[in-house]
Amino acid sequence: MTTPTPALHVLSRGRPGAPLVVFAHGLEDTWTCWGPLAGRLDRGWRMVALDLPWRAGNDYRWRNRRPGAWLGDALDLVGAVPDVLVAHSFGANATLELLCADDPRAGRSSALLCPLYRPPRHRLTWRMLDRSRKTFVQHIRDGVRARLGARAATLNPALLDTMMDLAVDRVGPAGFLTAFEQFASTADLPLAAAGRPALVIAGDRDPAASGEAARELAAGMPGARAVIDPGYDHFCHLRHAPAIAGRIARLAREVHPSPTRTAGQSR
Repeated sequence: MTTPTPALHVLSRGRPGAPLVVFAHGLEDTWTCWGPLAGRLDRGWRMVALDLPWRAGNDYRWRNRRPGAWLGDALDLVGAVPDVLVAHSFGANATLELLCADDPRAGRSSALLCPLYRPPRHRLTWRMLDRSRKTFVQHIRDGVRARLGARAATLNPALLDTMMDLAVDRVGPAGFLTAFEQFASTADLPLAAAGRPALVIAGDRDPAASGEAARELAAGMPGARAVIDPGYDHFCHLRHAPAIAGRIARLAREVHPSPTRTAGQSR
């Protein structure tokens, strides 16, 4: 099996001169996850979803390169600098790599949803590894439920549990080790170099990306601010799409002043 290469999918061609929003998905996810969020943004904007090597069902042969390098390759395909780069979880960590390298491809601003961050004061221990493994398994299981949406409530509980177990087995140790390595390395990032406007979005219901860690991450990045909501979990872009869309719209207005709007009333 060959290593998959990045690709992109146009969600909205937009109007000339409108903001450009680019989406980067997380580990074991797909570019289609951005549908609910993109549907809440102005359809006059240009919106592009990246399809990255850590997509669902990948074989992890891409691990010999840094995630930021893969993300940079994908952004090269866009052909323009994003006004807002919206990235989730592992994709947010890849974005952090580019921001800390002051790479212009990371966009004029970014919205980092549930990034995995280890404050330097938290040293690596076996206990941290064990806790992270349990959290990762729960994250995979919750991801199945989140992507099913309302359908999850209609399924037989035993069937749903089997589906979640199968997802965990399919991802396997390679997925966990990849995520843990990325999480562990964030303590060494030169955050002071990430000076462009950014939102670090997290929630108190997310065991993988705590609000405390998100606040510390934002505090270390000049121009960044933390948005912590007690109701957000790791899949807030699916479960709270209107609210997240509203925040992204306001960020886009800051870096691309022009008449913009979100579809419906986003808070």
